Amino acid sequence: MIKKTETEPLKFPVIRGKVLGVSVYRGFAPLGKLADISKADIYDMVNNPQGTQRDLSPKHARDAYEYVKNTDLGFWPEVFLCARKNDVLTFRSISEEFPDMGILEIDWDKISDTESIIISRVDGNHRLNYGNGTARGFDRIDKEVSFCLAYDLVKDEEIQLFKDINKNQKAMNTSHLDKIEVRLSPEEELKRRTPDLFIAQKLSADTTSVLHGRIYEGGKKPVGVEIPLRGLRTGVQYMLSRSTQLPRLPDAEAQYRVIKNYFGAVKLWQPKAWSQSKDYIILRGAGLWAISFLGAQVIDRALLNNKFDSASMLEILQSGKDWDWSNKGSFKGLSGRGGALEISNKVARYLKDANQLSTEQLFDEIMSGE
Repeated sequence: MIKKTETEPLKFPVIRGKVLGVSVYRGFAPLGKLADISKADIYDMVNNPQGTQRDLSPKHARDAYEYVKNTDLGFWPEVFLCARKNDVLTFRSISEEFPDMGILEIDWDKISDTESIIISRVDGNHRLNYGNGTARGFDRIDKEVSFCLAYDLVKDEEIQLFKDINKNQKAMNTSHLDKIEVRLSPEEELKRRTPDLFIAQKLSADTTSVLHGRIYEGGKKPVGVEIPLRGLRTGVQYMLSRSTQLPRLPDAEAQYRVIKNYFGAVKLWQPKAWSQSKDYIILRGAGLWAISFLGAQVIDRALLNNKFDSASMLEILQSGKDWDWSNKGSFKGLSGRGGALEISNKVARYLKDANQLSTEQLFDEIMSGE
């Protein structure tokens, strides 16, 4: 941070303007100064659920530091910052002819006096992280870089810009983006526009859900959190697309309640997959997607019998063959969407309702007839 004993005012030459409706100052400043005045608002699903920024990758930050330190001729896109409090900024025009050209003064006293984030890092945290030399082994860098400083934004608008900037970058965590979409969307809009995401996030948030506390939503991953929100969302997509009965329910809340009961039945059916999840495939990858494909068939059977409770769906699951869902069990070597579909088809062939044949039994009957 900037020391309060400094006497030189923190001033930068800038141009004031708008970028697609966002009010900004654009200019140049020493990298170390930009690192001094700004902080990253790191999202953490436990300790900072209102944060905006993804978790820092130390390697990425070191690579960025070494690049700017050791490169004589290089280039960075501008660092994008956001002033959450306008009273730390003062703009003074230097020309009546060009009123939007001037000097931006930043009140570092107000910034250094608080642990709160006054100027946040929307884009550029990895480039700034080691720039001010406060971390051991990293000298301060005061090479000039370009910056863009937004102001007059509410926090949700800042989050929206973060999402817009990062959504097409390959390295961006997709579960983090999904969580941001949930935060920015009113519930009714989310239910209508992306019911798969509405259901997936509610399976995470609902304390009565057997998946509560097991869904990773971005940031630093807590112990015991193993299912990416995006992976679960994809599984719910598969379930909704394969089911004939779920789409007939006119509200995503009703669909959610049925799907929640289904996962409750799966836990009762395969309890070790919850208590010893690392040894079983059900809560990850192809196993999770297989359970989702299978869920479409189990739920359809239950709903056609006017049932939607966990006990009824458990009865259907238990009606089939006893499969080994461990890592080295019945489905070893199957992966991806194709593997998941193969697993679900194998399991579903042996399922039967009360007083009805399974698909496998019906097949045998058909083939044995004349």
